[in-house]
Amino acid sequence: MRPTVTGAVRPRVAAMTRIVLGLVVVLLLSACSSDSGASDTGATGEGSGSTGGLDARSAKSEADTEARSLLPDLVGELGGRLNGMQAGFVERGGFGIWDYTASGSLARPSGTLSQSLATAESVLEEHGYTVETNDAQKRVTGAKDDLSVIVEASLLTAEEKGAGLNLRMGIAGIEDGDDFAGSAPPEDYVAYLG
Repeated sequence: MRPTVTGAVRPRVAAMTRIVLGLVVVLLLSACSSDSGASDTGATGEGSGSTGGLDARSAKSEADTEARSLLPDLVGELGGRLNGMQAGFVERGGFGIWDYTASGSLARPSGTLSQSLATAESVLEEHGYTVETNDAQKRVTGAKDDLSVIVEASLLTAEEKGAGLNLRMGIAGIEDGDDFAGSAPPEDYVAYLG
């Protein structure tokens, strides 16, 4: 009796199936493991994005309290009008990691762009932020505890007096927050200016 074609193929198919399943398991395990060496961008696009165990309710409270203190001073020193700055939670790709962020624009600050960025740097330092400047990107970044703040040119080519600024602030990488973060209403930071 001759072996059938299907009888000779079955061991090969079974071996290929095991190999494919093994590769799938390896890929799933590597995708699910954390990569502690990777730097992820946080709420403001900067920093490590890890809050060190801060839950969503605490992160919101911390950011809102800081905004109540910082924004009146910052906008008061820069001059101009803050437009549309609402803070809210954003989930990163459905994986239960949340960022609490706010962004807005400052129209017609009183100084030139260079003067405005120097003023922003000074105000952030007065509020206890560690400040970095990036002249090429026309950006000032402040970090304090879990918070980060970015003040940057809305147009990289603008230098004249009254050139607009973009403001962003928030806390990135909140890992404990699905229930609260998913249902928390946005916070209007423009209202903090009184």
